[in-house]
Amino acid sequence: MSWWNSILVVDDDLDLLRAYKEALELDGHTVVLARDGDEAMRLLNQGLRPALILLDLRMPRMDAWEFRARQRADPALASIPVIVLYALCAGRDAMSALGVEGFLEKPVDLDVLLRAVAPYLTHGGWDVHPQ
Repeated sequence: MSWWNSILVVDDDLDLLRAYKEALELDGHTVVLARDGDEAMRLLNQGLRPALILLDLRMPRMDAWEFRARQRADPALASIPVIVLYALCAGRDAMSALGVEGFLEKPVDLDVLLRAVAPYLTHGGWDVHPQ
């Protein structure tokens, strides 16, 4: 279950998950969904290796901070890039402690989302959206 060129989207809002999935798939990407950090970590521990993780900041069971701590502690997962999706900022220090590649404020404009994920994904060895 490597899915090396997929996007793992982690969010507890089912409507947002569906919207992200539809937009990303229409843009040609393979998408895997998880309802919280715990489910996402299970998928990763089962061998999923996405090109990018879109991670909601606040979720039940396992939020972004706990997820990132576990991800960074596992050498097999630590290098997977993460972009955090947030509705309410948790403060500059708390947000930067996540050590992620970027942040997108919800509701995320779909064009902004597609531009944000493009640098992390390839299509047949070539960038999906060349610079």
